[in-house]
Amino acid sequence: MSEVLFVSQLPLGRCENMTAVWNAFDPGKTFRHGVDSMRTAENDGFSVVVCDALPAFIEGKSKAKSINICHAITGNKVYGLHEHGNTYDRRAFLQTDVATAASEKAVPIVASQLGIPEERVAVTGFPRSDALFDAKRYADFMAGYDHVYLYLPTFRYEKLGGWLPHIDWECVDSLLEDGEVLVVKRHYFTEKPLVRKPMGHVIEVSPWEATLPYLSACHALITDYSSAMFDAYLMGVPVVLVVDDKDDYLRDRPMYFPYPEFYGSSWLHAEGYEHRLVNMVRDASERPLTPTERECVETVAGACDGHSTERVCELIRSML
Repeated sequence: MSEVLFVSQLPLGRCENMTAVWNAFDPGKTFRHGVDSMRTAENDGFSVVVCDALPAFIEGKSKAKSINICHAITGNKVYGLHEHGNTYDRRAFLQTDVATAASEKAVPIVASQLGIPEERVAVTGFPRSDALFDAKRYADFMAGYDHVYLYLPTFRYEKLGGWLPHIDWECVDSLLEDGEVLVVKRHYFTEKPLVRKPMGHVIEVSPWEATLPYLSACHALITDYSSAMFDAYLMGVPVVLVVDDKDDYLRDRPMYFPYPEFYGSSWLHAEGYEHRLVNMVRDASERPLTPTERECVETVAGACDGHSTERVCELIRSML
């Protein structure tokens, strides 16, 4: 019988942090889709439950220990709480035995958001970030280009109508020169392509493709509120932030820190400013990370060093 139960409201492949731990953890383990299975974990013979972001509240708390692999901090408030609003029972977090954090500086934030004591927050780093430190295997990806830029916008929820900045990609294409390519990769929840026709310097790829090969090949990232900005920073890739719908977006998905000042040193309204966008991403691609960007990654993901998954696995074993 497995001793460790992994549960999530999402399919396993969609939970990047949990999937990394699942793939590395050995021995016995079981995955069940749906956090309600936490309530029967003890009776089913499990000693430890590993949950992802939103656990289930259990009347009379079972003896099975629970570990919450938090998405926080990925910029926005703890994943899921704002989408679920008042329908989610926050008492479930109080029953969490251990929650993970990606840096020492994030511990008080995670503890405050979940409502648990700081001593119940373990600094492990993001398990999903470990793959970034093995990204050199993608060094030849998109070879032939002198400068590769990547546009990764996040998904807008229904309250925002799925809105994205209406960037004139034909204009951007005309501004890019030989040896430059801008890869557009929309969020997989965004159904319609962003680039309407084939172009010479702007290429839209499938949203279902792995992001890491493109991220490891690019010289600068363009995004808005996506946690991909932290992935980029961990790889030493500078970021240009697009802030067109900042006020509307942050009304529904507030950030931990002032946006965009804390998160990066380069930002702009992209719609109607394609010339400036191209110039800013070119400038970013030629420079190292700024002090602002380095401070951001130290605060948000300071424990991400390629060994985060190992630390979470050790944490699980210590609770068996």
